[in-house]
Amino acid sequence: MNLAALHSRLPDLLAAVEASIARVWEEERGFLGRASRRALSGRGKRLRPAVLLLSAECAGGATDRSIALAAVAEIMHNASLVHDDIVDDSSSRRGRRSAKALWGNKVSVLLGDYLIAKAFGLIPAEDRAWVAQEMVEAAVRMCDGQIAELRAAGRPLSEARYIEIVRAKTGALFSFCARMGAESAGANPEMAQALSRFGESFGVAFQLADDILDLAGCDGKSGKPEARDLHERKFTLPLILAASLGGRAAREELLGIISRNRLGLAQVRRARRIAEATQAVDKAWARVHKWLGAARAELTPVPDGEAKQALLLMAGERFPLPVMLPHP
Repeated sequence: MNLAALHSRLPDLLAAVEASIARVWEEERGFLGRASRRALSGRGKRLRPAVLLLSAECAGGATDRSIALAAVAEIMHNASLVHDDIVDDSSSRRGRRSAKALWGNKVSVLLGDYLIAKAFGLIPAEDRAWVAQEMVEAAVRMCDGQIAELRAAGRPLSEARYIEIVRAKTGALFSFCARMGAESAGANPEMAQALSRFGESFGVAFQLADDILDLAGCDGKSGKPEARDLHERKFTLPLILAASLGGRAAREELLGIISRNRLGLAQVRRARRIAEATQAVDKAWARVHKWLGAARAELTPVPDGEAKQALLLMAGERFPLPVMLPHP
């Protein structure tokens, strides 16, 4: 979707964010400059900067501080993706070869570290202390979620535990973005907290939808290899629900599939058929709608206006994934 079309000021604000991000590679002429450009100029949606900027617009208007923090958030996100591809042994990212595939693990670790350092360097001097602390807290939550997910590989999860992981690994950064946007525009504490909660709920919905598409597929439009989560032995929401809805036989078959070290196409197709036959995919989409509804409800204290309407659309009919959401 075209995020910039949601709000009249968003195209210019996102263009300013892009210019700020571009300085990361323009200031470094060597290998790190070239590698940073590849990592930061891919096919990403710039969704996190959009959430931050729209939150700032809700709170009175995005400022130069908002633009700088949006660039910080996007660079931090892309650094996490560089590291994720090492952890997941992934050869592709957004339809292109990953940094890991191009340069190996050692260089990719250093590239991710470099991007994190550059992100900290972009924080406006007057905001450095408190924003850095907020970044650290978000990054710690993200790492906690990723580690919990890795430790659960090949084993079943309860839905409650799965949601805890998703809130940490994905919701934390969206929450950070919404809160930083609000505070950069001078929001009062109530509005900043409301937008922070919006960001977390929106992030959870986004991750749930991404996990559903990974298993159920979306005609190759997702930008990543389908069934990657299954190959990484992750027990995501569609499988959790299928194991619950399908009875003992379905649960045991799914556990047998997810516990294998290597999966073939037959096992992937079988897991998908079980999820569809038990209506787990439909139930999982219902969970996405639940979290999107929660996100929209958090906007109640936010004054009506174009920016609030844009966030409501993002958490509704203009949900930014390459698929039309099934109706609840």
